[in-house]
Amino acid sequence: MSIIVFAGPTIRKDTILKTLPAADIRPPAKQGDLYLATRDNPKIILLIDGFFESVPAVWHKEILYAMSTGIHVYGSSSMGALRASELHSYGMVGVGVIFEKFAHGEWEDDDEVALTHGPMELGYPSVSRAMADLRYDLARACEREILTPSQAETIASKLKSLWYPERSHDTLCSYAEELLTQGKMEQLSSFLKTETQSLKEKDATVLIKQIADIDLNNVPPKTINYVLQENDAWQTLINDVSRSRLTKVQVDLPSHLSPEHTKDNIFQSKLRALALEHAEDIGIEYKPWVRLAFEKVVSQWGCVTEEGQIQFEKVSDKIVSLSLTTEQFDRWIEREALLMAYADQIEIKPEHIADESLLRQGAAPPHSALETLLKE
Repeated sequence: MSIIVFAGPTIRKDTILKTLPAADIRPPAKQGDLYLATRDNPKIILLIDGFFESVPAVWHKEILYAMSTGIHVYGSSSMGALRASELHSYGMVGVGVIFEKFAHGEWEDDDEVALTHGPMELGYPSVSRAMADLRYDLARACEREILTPSQAETIASKLKSLWYPERSHDTLCSYAEELLTQGKMEQLSSFLKTETQSLKEKDATVLIKQIADIDLNNVPPKTINYVLQENDAWQTLINDVSRSRLTKVQVDLPSHLSPEHTKDNIFQSKLRALALEHAEDIGIEYKPWVRLAFEKVVSQWGCVTEEGQIQFEKVSDKIVSLSLTTEQFDRWIEREALLMAYADQIEIKPEHIADESLLRQGAAPPHSALETLLKE
């Protein structure tokens, strides 16, 4: 392969493939992923999306290592823009408005590009909105004379004070209501619903188009002006990263979510653990069930309208209230999907239904009633 792209919520995979049909599109990068990508000997690596807080982020040294092997590394939009602003003097190429703002010191915090989103199998639906995109929304609203620069600055300051999962168009509007007339507020709401654009996606699109114009057959190896020091930390990273998927289901949830141990929940938890491990051991494919698992969870949370539309703002609020990270939420949904896929393959016999009926009724029925249950 010649091009590897790390992307997720910023730009859709099918959008990238329309312009770069031969590219290898991978999920947002975490620590170790850039190093692993070098093993496939691409000519170019594009870093767009990467994880921030839920798992260790892409290490600068991975990028330096990739370039030292002759690979050209580009960054844009999100984690890519951050790393490019930090490593452009070493040869990493940054593209886009967001990169420029980081590179020139206008923005410094990584939360400018951070957001919460759903899992890959659902297409990374946004649950919150990145500060960079909210700033862009405010700037465009000023261009339309819906907001004044002073009003936009006030709203941006309040949004910036929030934890990034709490930022959204709804919170933007709640702050705007304090400043705008009803007429202007209606204009702003209409603008955000029908004409909003993502600066992160625009930057990623610019990068993708720029790479499409490169003649890969005539791309010389990347040259560098530094010497990579392969210290103990680097060797540890190389030893730790692996292509293989974990063989046992991993659960990492906030400690306050752990219930008190009772006979009932210990029994149910053991059954759940055994089912998950058996499902994993026999290699059940759970991905087709991710959407159903997600819909099940958000429905139980009361985050679905009567028309069946998922209210992602409410989902975000619930995730925040439970102190879940995006990674923890995604892994939880995957576990639910694995259980659903596993249950779908298990044959239910009449005696199993009878067992459950006996438990629900709270006492063993007479023999004749049991026979009736077994016939149903």
